[in-house]
Amino acid sequence: MGNASQGANRAVSGAASAGRSPAVRVLARAGYVFIGLVHILIGAIALQLSGGQGGEADQSGAIATLASKPGGGILLWAGAVACAALALWMVSEAVVGARTEQESGKKLKNAAEAGGKAVVFGFLAFTFAVFAAGGSKNSSQSASDFTAKLLGAPAGVVIVVVLGLAVIGAGAYYAYKGISRKFMADLQDPGTARTVVEWLGTIGYAAKGVVLAVVGVLVIVAAVTADPSKSSGLDGGLKTLGAQPYGVFLLAAIAAGFICFGVYSMARARYGKF
Repeated sequence: MGNASQGANRAVSGAASAGRSPAVRVLARAGYVFIGLVHILIGAIALQLSGGQGGEADQSGAIATLASKPGGGILLWAGAVACAALALWMVSEAVVGARTEQESGKKLKNAAEAGGKAVVFGFLAFTFAVFAAGGSKNSSQSASDFTAKLLGAPAGVVIVVVLGLAVIGAGAYYAYKGISRKFMADLQDPGTARTVVEWLGTIGYAAKGVVLAVVGVLVIVAAVTADPSKSSGLDGGLKTLGAQPYGVFLLAAIAAGFICFGVYSMARARYGKF
């Protein structure tokens, strides 16, 4: 058991060391460019939805749009590599933060946040790679299938409700981070671009927080009604907003917010702390 634990620690330390290399640093910055591009495309698809057109307003829909463009395959492979590098960088952030932070509560918070980002960026890298290899992915169906599997497990309803509450919590955190402008701590001083970057981040984080909260509510609804199809991910959350009174205007505003978040992410590629 001791040898296995030591081997795991060495593997994590090795990944952390690799994640701090200059090459990974450059690619990680590029990762934020692709994240920005994905959010801009999601916002554009959401605008189409607000205008009565169809589309899948989530990561899969955005990446499929890229795949359909000339040279899309090369772009998707570049996105997969860049997002994988960003995930690796976040792993190194979690490890380094755990080693250097003195306060145990802050150490756990920073490690959990960096680890969560590593998972998200790693999944995005995987999605890029799936489409680059000629495959496809339906995020809404994947979310419903995952919810169905959880509901079929012992205490599945409780697990799904807790998951929904966690997503709502994530949405609240995004909204708080945007409104309080805490996200500026992730950046070096943008100089003359500071005001623009602040507004882009504020609007973008708030919009993403609202949608995540709606996604979390839909997850809980799926658990309470025992209907996994209610849990339909980001696309379902955006379409639910669009179905509300004055939903066309609400969806258009959220779409604009996603575009702002996308542009902010690109600015983070330039001004982010690496």
